[in-house]
Amino acid sequence: MANSAYGEVGARLEYKHPGDITQKTVRDELIASGAVDTAVLFINEQFKLNQAVIISFGGNDGPLFDAQRNSIMIPYTFIDEVRHRFEQANYDKAGVTPEQATEDALLHTIFHELAHALIYMYQLPVLGKEEDAADALATTLLIEFFDDGQEIALSSADLFDLESDDRDVLEDEDFWDEHSLDDQRYFSTLCHIYGSDPDKYTVIVKEGLLGEERAELCIEEYAAISQSWLTILNTYISDNKTDTPRQ
Repeated sequence: MANSAYGEVGARLEYKHPGDITQKTVRDELIASGAVDTAVLFINEQFKLNQAVIISFGGNDGPLFDAQRNSIMIPYTFIDEVRHRFEQANYDKAGVTPEQATEDALLHTIFHELAHALIYMYQLPVLGKEEDAADALATTLLIEFFDDGQEIALSSADLFDLESDDRDVLEDEDFWDEHSLDDQRYFSTLCHIYGSDPDKYTVIVKEGLLGEERAELCIEEYAAISQSWLTILNTYISDNKTDTPRQ
């Protein structure tokens, strides 16, 4: 097991002992891919963290941010489930392998939970649902700081779309959950991708994934939401902005 130094400042990785051969395979592939190392390097280069944030893989809980441990927790089973969803959807027909799409979705998940960590550590103001704000930051970080960031976010949006298929009927608890519905998360992420570069992503409108009137509003919406997050985080972001390559 690779452990972090809890007393150090910055993001650190922790791999818990896998419970079975499937989890061991996920762990080994995760380490070999370098995708998580890219996320950790990005966080440590771009954010001025004043304490350790542990990104912990394994266990049964999550994905979630554990404030008591200051830890982002992501089970191996979650990663295996995500890859299985992309495989079942024949995602490679979209030009992205299930393995790449899983790494993309994992990056979005890590940054979503990082948003919760930053809100907790620095008592940042949040207007609206914190889960929606966390989604918006994850998408903003990908688009603003990563090469092909919109494409990474597209894989994440498609995961929300695939997850929405789990429900045939909406129950009351689906509406009182702290998260927006998976369908809403899908369309919100699409909206921000389109809004960040409408000329490049006209296909989103042409294919009817967003109506023309809604798409026009997405341009202003992404500009406002990304600027709001970057302004709030200005004190905690490095002055040296770099473009991080997609793994």
